[in-house]
Amino acid sequence: MARNKVIQVACPPDLYSKVQDYKGAKNLASDADAMRELTLFALRVIEHSSDEDEGVSTRELLEVLLGNVIKIHHQTSINYYQNFNEEQYNNNMKEPDVVPSYKRLMAKAEERTQQILEGDKN
Repeated sequence: MARNKVIQVACPPDLYSKVQDYKGAKNLASDADAMRELTLFALRVIEHSSDEDEGVSTRELLEVLLGNVIKIHHQTSINYYQNFNEEQYNNNMKEPDVVPSYKRLMAKAEERTQQILEGDKN
């Protein structure tokens, strides 16, 4: 049976400290286990980052997630408004364009997402 290869790496104190933190957080038995997991993870990231044709980038994925979070926030606000401002909500329901108001809400959420992506932090 072939023996596993051993790779020795010198680590500056700040890197070693991060490895120790990871080892403690994951409750690993040794520095070697921690380095093995971190190396495998880094290699998976590198392998998949070159697959430009097969998937979305991390930024694209985060942009989609941001858009969904903002839409959920807006929908939650409407739910709160409907449940705790019932009289005002009922008055607004008499308006003929309730469905278009939902579309306006989603358009507003998408506009806010674009503002954040363009760097507007307000």
